[in-house]
Amino acid sequence: MRRSPTSRRTAKPAAGQSRTLLDVQLDPRGVYTRADVLAAVSRRQLARLLDSGVIVQLRQGVYVSPLLPEPAQRAIRAGGVLGCISAAESYGLWRPPAAQLHVHFDRARSRRREALHVGHWWPTVERRHPTRTSLLDTLVHVVRCQPREFAVAVLDSALRSAHVGEHEVSELLRRVPARHRVSVDVLDGKAESGIESLVRIALRDAGLECVSQVFIAGIGRVDLLVEGRVIVEVDGRQWHQGQQARDYSRDLVAHAEGLGVVRVDYAHAVSQRELVVAAVRRALRRPRSLTVV
Repeated sequence: MRRSPTSRRTAKPAAGQSRTLLDVQLDPRGVYTRADVLAAVSRRQLARLLDSGVIVQLRQGVYVSPLLPEPAQRAIRAGGVLGCISAAESYGLWRPPAAQLHVHFDRARSRRREALHVGHWWPTVERRHPTRTSLLDTLVHVVRCQPREFAVAVLDSALRSAHVGEHEVSELLRRVPARHRVSVDVLDGKAESGIESLVRIALRDAGLECVSQVFIAGIGRVDLLVEGRVIVEVDGRQWHQGQQARDYSRDLVAHAEGLGVVRVDYAHAVSQRELVVAAVRRALRRPRSLTVV
């Protein structure tokens, strides 16, 4: 849906007084036609606004605010809108590593192809936004497009952020072709990051019992507890002052209690998950088991 350009002034300029370049402001969530803009400014003023960067022309007859994020500008310039994982990221969901720009095109519109983006023409059910597909259509496309573990990680982040509920996820998965569909049973809205989801899926696929976000007395909350006796901490952040000492202390307490600890960084979670599984299997050769309530 297009929004009409807005003005920072509430009163019209007095006779003989011209607008300044800052008088016209486009909604950064909107996409405007030339007619939309000329309803608020003259052709001469439009030329000045374009020259000054107050308004951006992405292609013939299509105008946006310079505050519109760059990925959305690229998608619109290509003739579409943000789709799939690019749209998911714009909703604040997890972004898979090394992801290209994904652009959704209406079937009746341009199919301009570029090496810099991945195009999708899958059908949508809900009316799309001016710059991106709807959230539910976005998630359907993510499941169709992405590897299973990446799709699960995105769905986990949607559940955790309360963008969707379990019922909505079940409904949207029915729209996914059977060969791409993931089971609701593998999803976990407690996962605190996409890479944590990747590690959890790898461990469960290896046949290991894996529980997310478990509180252990004397240690605190841990990312994953495997088979009741190995803690897996998945850490994509940089250590801050005092954090490293805290983590070392937690690890010492865990070892003193007979629990194994495996720490996983971003690179391990993304591209070395088989090594993570092997390390956890080795750590499982400890006699004690912890019962999770």
